Amino acid sequence: MEKQEIENFVLKLKRNPDSHKYDYGHVLVIAGSKTMPGAGILCCLGALRSGVGLVTYAVKDVFLNQACSMSKPEIMFFVYETVTEILDFVKCRKISSIVIGPGLKADFGVLCKFIKEIVCSVDIPVVLDASGIACFNGISNEFKSVKAKLIITPHLGEFAKLLSMDISRIKNNREKIAADFAKENSLICVLKGNNTIVSSSKETYINGTGTPAMATAGSGDVLSGIISSFVNITDDIFEAVKFAVYTHGLAGEISEKSRGASGVIASDIAENVCYSIKCLGDVR
Repeated sequence: MEKQEIENFVLKLKRNPDSHKYDYGHVLVIAGSKTMPGAGILCCLGALRSGVGLVTYAVKDVFLNQACSMSKPEIMFFVYETVTEILDFVKCRKISSIVIGPGLKADFGVLCKFIKEIVCSVDIPVVLDASGIACFNGISNEFKSVKAKLIITPHLGEFAKLLSMDISRIKNNREKIAADFAKENSLICVLKGNNTIVSSSKETYINGTGTPAMATAGSGDVLSGIISSFVNITDDIFEAVKFAVYTHGLAGEISEKSRGASGVIASDIAENVCYSIKCLGDVR
């Protein structure tokens, strides 16, 4: 990452003295399940520590109590039953970006219909992870009909299933396959792993931050949250995603220094995102 690039992005992070929370976006996180409510919490924490003004965690009431018991008080909750309720909430609450998928479980057919209706109805940035990606496995051509400004965040296994391709083939040609896929489907692809790759239809970035200490449950959920926050501070979505990945990796490095390579958990990474951002400012 060039110093000038970092300086330019840091300027976009700077807050005006007379600003308020509504100036920094409202993220809606549609995630979690009865057995994995924490996935959405980690995503919300990643967004909050990245500077977003408001975060709402959309949940099914069957696990609301579990989710609340794990949460930060800053996280708001919205209990929904239908996709219509979600779309009305997006409009009424002026949601500026959405995360769909971390820890999300339901009848697969119902879930896919639900997710596809959302991404085909909204025109704001939407981060698809985990179950959100799986709904397009083998039918990725359907991404072309999506209205949302789509960002997908697969790891190698998820990407192999999405493309119906052998994982070793992707491993041996990660950059080209990710770039071709992003261009073909007019989206941003974040192929997670060592030296995470970020590709749009026009450019590719290979990340240089991060550590094996980040190989822990929930690390990707935190990244989705950071991305959903950063897309609110710049019109250049590729730039936002690139810096989210960079910041996420740096937060992992900071976490490793205090916890050790084997002791880092995802909530450590989330809590250190703010220090990672501070480090960006120190580059100046």
